[in-house]
Amino acid sequence: MNHPRFLDNPAPKQNTQQQNFSPAFLHQMINGISDPIFVKDRQHRWVLLNDTYCDFVGHSREELIGKSDDDFFPQAEADVFRQKDELVFTANITTENQDLFIDAQGITHLISTKKSCFEDETGNKFLVGSIRDIILQNEAEKVLGVTDKVTDLTELVQKSEALRESLEESDQQAESDLQRTNALLQAQQEAAIDGILIIDENRAILSFNQKFSQLWQIPAALLETRNDRQLLGWVLDQLINPDEFLAKVEYLYQHPEESSRDEIFLKSGKIFDRYSAPVCKEQGAFGEMSPLGDYYGRIWYFRDITEYKQAEAELRASQQRLTLLVEQTPLAIIEWNTNFQVQTWNRAAERIFGYTKEEMLENPFEIIIPEKARKHVNEIVTALLTQQGGNLSINENVTKDGRTIVCEWYNNPLVAPDGHVIGVASMVSDITERKRSEEEQQKFVALIENSSDFIGIASMETEVIYVNPAGLKMVGLSSLEAAKTKSMIDFHSPEAFAELREQIIPLMSQHGFWQGEFRYRHFQTGIEIPTDCNLFIVKHPETGEPFCQVAVVRDITERKQAKEALLKSEAQLRQQAQDLKETLRELQRTQTHLIQSEKMSSLGQLVAGVAHEINNPVNFIYGNLSPAKEYTQDLLALLQLYQSHYPKPVPEIEDFAELIELDFLKSDLPQILNSMNVGADRIREIVLSLRTFSRLDEAEMKAVDIHQGIDSTLMILQSRFKANDQRPIIEIIKEYGKLPLVQCYAGQLNQVFMNILSNAIDALEEGVGSGEWGVGSGDEGDEGDKGDKGDKGNNQCPMPNAQCPMPNSQCPISTIRICTQLEEPNQVTIRIADNGLGIPEDVIKQLFDPFFTTKPIGKGTGMGLAISYQIITERHGGSLECISHPGQGAEFVIKIPLIQNNS
Repeated sequence: MNHPRFLDNPAPKQNTQQQNFSPAFLHQMINGISDPIFVKDRQHRWVLLNDTYCDFVGHSREELIGKSDDDFFPQAEADVFRQKDELVFTANITTENQDLFIDAQGITHLISTKKSCFEDETGNKFLVGSIRDIILQNEAEKVLGVTDKVTDLTELVQKSEALRESLEESDQQAESDLQRTNALLQAQQEAAIDGILIIDENRAILSFNQKFSQLWQIPAALLETRNDRQLLGWVLDQLINPDEFLAKVEYLYQHPEESSRDEIFLKSGKIFDRYSAPVCKEQGAFGEMSPLGDYYGRIWYFRDITEYKQAEAELRASQQRLTLLVEQTPLAIIEWNTNFQVQTWNRAAERIFGYTKEEMLENPFEIIIPEKARKHVNEIVTALLTQQGGNLSINENVTKDGRTIVCEWYNNPLVAPDGHVIGVASMVSDITERKRSEEEQQKFVALIENSSDFIGIASMETEVIYVNPAGLKMVGLSSLEAAKTKSMIDFHSPEAFAELREQIIPLMSQHGFWQGEFRYRHFQTGIEIPTDCNLFIVKHPETGEPFCQVAVVRDITERKQAKEALLKSEAQLRQQAQDLKETLRELQRTQTHLIQSEKMSSLGQLVAGVAHEINNPVNFIYGNLSPAKEYTQDLLALLQLYQSHYPKPVPEIEDFAELIELDFLKSDLPQILNSMNVGADRIREIVLSLRTFSRLDEAEMKAVDIHQGIDSTLMILQSRFKANDQRPIIEIIKEYGKLPLVQCYAGQLNQVFMNILSNAIDALEEGVGSGEWGVGSGDEGDEGDKGDKGDKGNNQCPMPNAQCPMPNSQCPISTIRICTQLEEPNQVTIRIADNGLGIPEDVIKQLFDPFFTTKPIGKGTGMGLAISYQIITERHGGSLECISHPGQGAEFVIKIPLIQNNS
């Protein structure tokens, strides 16, 4: 009920502290208005009401404040109210509408509701509305002629007539405002409650709002066609008299300057109000239509007035029961004669006191006077009957259900033409809620006094007006008198007050309030107290000028300490988590290094042993082959001399020569020696490749031939390239560029080549094993770094210049392509690609993670590519990347510097 936007202090009084909390002036002002008054905020909730409005809708102020129309009215009726209110908010206009309304007693009223929008100093919008009943003048005269006694109600009639004239002036002003905002309302057709249809000068539909389609129940499919003829047919099918409808339309199109309003009747029983007006470029000074050349078409308004027509009929019937003008006032009108018998008892009296007219007429009115107040009432009545003038009194009264209420009584004696008092007319207002509000205000003051937060008020000149007990305790002051000797500057350190003056006060002046953390000074210790601070300026309700500053402050010292402790704890936990993460990463790196070192050590020892064991006998064989060849040639030459000088040997020699096939032996023996020489050369090449691969004599970084390292790796893997019973031969395509010597760790780089080539061979073997030949990649023999293979590919070569030796649909050749090139002055690129089944994207993301493998247990450890990645990136400062898509092969791109940075 006490909404903060309507609790600005009234005019200054002597007690400045008390006036800051009292809304009594505002409540008394609006409660003195006989029309129902209400105020809504931007969320359509009631924030301020007078007693008349509460009585009119039949709910107490406590029930209504903070609620909206949706909480008390049928949904359809509440939606109409909200739509009209929203138009006032958005267009910022004043509107006046006539509506039918059923009050709390079930009586149907034809009411006029005027609504206006205004903004407060902070930009918040509010809607102010007033309601009045519309009563025809001739009916009022009939009512006033019911009894001769009413002629004595001259003062009441005069007041009513003055009120009627004031309302007529308000009507004229509202009509003028409505005309001025007509253009804006046309732009708001979607917000209108009417169905709107706009036709251009060619009788084609320009637009219509959603309400139009809802009124005529036009299907969405028909609306989408935008077919004017079908749309007209749909409308005509719903009419009782479509010919009359068309005749009227045709007449208006033949007379474009005319406007029209009529009612149309539908087969469904509904009644629509139809209004049509021409759309012209502009209007003349007196509303005349502009020349016909500026005619742009016609606008049609349709409104469902079925319920209105029904209510209108009900209203005409109920008007027969409206016997007195006073029945429409929110004040209880009570007339009683000199015998204290009630002669008039209106509905407001029934509502306030609970007794019906039948129960009270001709009965003494003391029934509503409590025993303890009757003496006081008798004194008032005596003064009235002796023509001592009217009076105003506040009395306690008793309702039918036994409740005690507080009422304001405006009493006037009814004096006959002969000067005799024939009775008394009283206007009574129930002020119980107002009294209760004043009591609540006292509670509000007590709440401030007992609040645990600092609440202080200062003048605009920074003089302290009020500080509650909690505020005094927070800053170390003993009493309010002591606080009043201080200024705002004394509550802050010099630095804090400078910040307040330069930063906070300008913002508070601009916006009306400021909220945030700030510091207050303890007067005893001088310590600055951290606080949550809410500062705002209170403006005078009449002049709108600021007249005081209010501070609501909460000590957050303990919260600050807890927050600092929490932040410190969180920082420690984050640091611990980071340390654990770094430790785990270092452990994985160390484990990888150990595995790599152990593997390379074992491989180096194996290669060295094999090379040494093979090299010695091979050198022995190779060293004796040349003398053996010479000796054999000499022996064959000697044999040739014997045969030439002794062509006829003895029979025994001839038999032995024939037995050993001497002629074949002479021709084959040189070939055997040549084959032995070739075999020895081959063994020496293998030993050299083993030594080159292991690079046991090149543990440090040095410039080497990259191609030699690749070739030695291919030599070791030569047996895996050959065809077997599970797959055909793997073709190796080498596209070596012209490379200078590259600075690197040759043995480690050869290990990278071995891992990647082994993975490629595995990928091609898996492709052959599944009977599918596509583009993809595999995994190292004992490393599981390539994932599940994709679907069958199209056998495209993974490198742009690769050519498949057969058409794509028939190509069975498994291919590994190796390319090297010098891309930049100091960067060497090695690309190793296969045309296997490819690698899924989710596997590529984990390809170089240690221990990641998709192979069965025992077939791979998941370390091959992780070690390779570490060798390339950390040992050589390069990069290792995998490019692959399922079905499109896999390509590993190695990039290392040509010359390593010494750092």
